[in-house]
Amino acid sequence: MFSPSALKQLLQTAKARVAPLPGLKHSAVLMILFEAGTPAQTHAVFIMKTADGSRHGGQIAFPGGRVEPEDSSTLATALRETREEIGIAPEQLEVMGSLGHFSTLMTGYDVAVFVARPRTAWHYLPQDREVAAILEIPLPLLIEQFDASLTFRSREDFLNLHYHIAAGPFIKYQNENWPVQRHTICIWGFTARVLHHFLSLALQNAPNVMNV
Repeated sequence: MFSPSALKQLLQTAKARVAPLPGLKHSAVLMILFEAGTPAQTHAVFIMKTADGSRHGGQIAFPGGRVEPEDSSTLATALRETREEIGIAPEQLEVMGSLGHFSTLMTGYDVAVFVARPRTAWHYLPQDREVAAILEIPLPLLIEQFDASLTFRSREDFLNLHYHIAAGPFIKYQNENWPVQRHTICIWGFTARVLHHFLSLALQNAPNVMNV
């Protein structure tokens, strides 16, 4: 399980990822963490995007999307997109901080990444057009595959960064129009880089942040 106060402190004091790069499009995502199970384990919420033929169709991601003109900030974007995609309202969440900015390697986006936890119980209300499935994955399963040797100074490091999970037990919603065909999912690319960065920070500061 994790300590919300310690995680807040870590996010406030840890060296943030690079500031937004000029010339990129802007977007934001939200990593939602919560405790569940006996004994309690920290889980993270992921979505599987619908396989609609787009570049990111069928991929595992955090809730989020592009900054729109009406958004007052990238945090507002992350919260709006989370409500639109999975139905969790901003008032149901406590934002604990930011992991900073990450850039996508192929699509030219600067992505602001925020971390939150639920204030209250919630029910998913997914947007069927965009969301094929919602998964709640225990962090200990991801930590088992964490590779601290990856430094991202070479192309091979990016190619070797992935997390494989048997999806079945962790699917909390499945769109009947986009059934999940795979027994095992792969978290890779941008989402895997964000996850790797977060796990690196958390593990460097365990057991203050989380017991693993």
